[in-house]
Amino acid sequence: MPTANASLLQAARAFLSGQSLTPVEQSALAAVTDDLDGWCERITPPPAFHPTAPGCSGPDPIPGYPDSALYWHTPEAYHPDRPCRLFLFMHGGDTDTPNTAPLDNYIGPQAVMHPFLKNLPVIVAAPSAPPAPNGKRWNHPGAVDYLETILDVATKKFNIDHERIIIGGHSMGGFGAYHLGQLLADRAAALWLSAGAWKLSDFRSLLSTAIYISHAKYDCAYAYRGAHKCPRHHDWCGTSFARAAHQLMLRDQIDHVYDEHDGGHGLFWEPAQMSLQRFLNWALLQKRQPFASRTALVTPRGTADPDLPERPFSRWLSIDRALPGEIAFDRVNLTGPNVAWTIDELAAQSFFLDQQRRPGARIVAAIDGANHFAVVTENVAAFSIWLHPEMVDLNQPVTVNCNGRILSAQPQPSLLTQLEGMRLRRDPASPYVAKISFDLEKP
Repeated sequence: MPTANASLLQAARAFLSGQSLTPVEQSALAAVTDDLDGWCERITPPPAFHPTAPGCSGPDPIPGYPDSALYWHTPEAYHPDRPCRLFLFMHGGDTDTPNTAPLDNYIGPQAVMHPFLKNLPVIVAAPSAPPAPNGKRWNHPGAVDYLETILDVATKKFNIDHERIIIGGHSMGGFGAYHLGQLLADRAAALWLSAGAWKLSDFRSLLSTAIYISHAKYDCAYAYRGAHKCPRHHDWCGTSFARAAHQLMLRDQIDHVYDEHDGGHGLFWEPAQMSLQRFLNWALLQKRQPFASRTALVTPRGTADPDLPERPFSRWLSIDRALPGEIAFDRVNLTGPNVAWTIDELAAQSFFLDQQRRPGARIVAAIDGANHFAVVTENVAAFSIWLHPEMVDLNQPVTVNCNGRILSAQPQPSLLTQLEGMRLRRDPASPYVAKISFDLEKP
């Protein structure tokens, strides 16, 4: 690579940390078009990773979150010179579940998941759930920033393979996985949605991310109530939520695994443990797909339980300017008794699907030919497609059929564009080196 100008490297690092570029710096970074990987390695060199004793560790502090705690499980096979998979796990519980729950109830030496983790070649990051006024602590405003902070911490502490990050959770954490999985689908190789629930969604947000849905057939059964005095309520985390998500993913041709096992809600039931093992075996095979041929961008998005955060980018799409208006979200409606004391009442628990319109914007897009995209937009005034040589020939114009209108642009790779993508996505491994932008309000 050409000799890197020290002041330009400093400007690039400052830009990634949130500072603004001067016009001169912006022009200089835009003029760098060759050996972009080499430049990025100079701008964001990997930290010096150190050996870590295998087993559980923590709690570690979480920057910006003094009331939270972060626990780890490090495999025997971890070596700081080799990138390792990461499993970001969201625990279950309720409003008053203590910060020690990830260790005590899930990954610690006496906890339910520990036997499955001992020989798994994966770093496990298990943060405590953010404080919230109810039991949907992973779903409240700010939760996505919290998880991104955990990813930042993990990738500085361990040599993490950015292309093999697994995000998932169980019970309350399953609520979070349905919600935050849609917001962070482009960061993940795989998502684990276990014993969770949702309210509104457009699951096309998950297109091209590997999905594993695990839920107990007897989640709400009296005989499987565990320590509870009465059966778990249908509207807490009934099997209907998983069945409804499965039905919608089939409709929208979203690749996923649906594992409805013969256990109860807790992971201590033997069928649940068998499902957990099947998930982990499957997860080891998954890899992130930043250049997927199909993707969708919905903003705001999530499960609306209680929040739908704005996030106007995902994978290789970004909405640069939205129009006022509403879009349709799929909604799950539960039917039958909320508490099932008998097997007949359990069998009567069901659901139906309809849609609810809410303010938002959406793009559904596909690479459908050589240097050709098919795009359908709703309430979008301007958007960008982020590009990489594995998607298109950057030396040739790119054509976009957008709502029947033919658009064309010549991509121009640059270091500035790659840095913009890294900063926008808060992802040091964001690979996009060029983008083409279109203003649909212009003739």
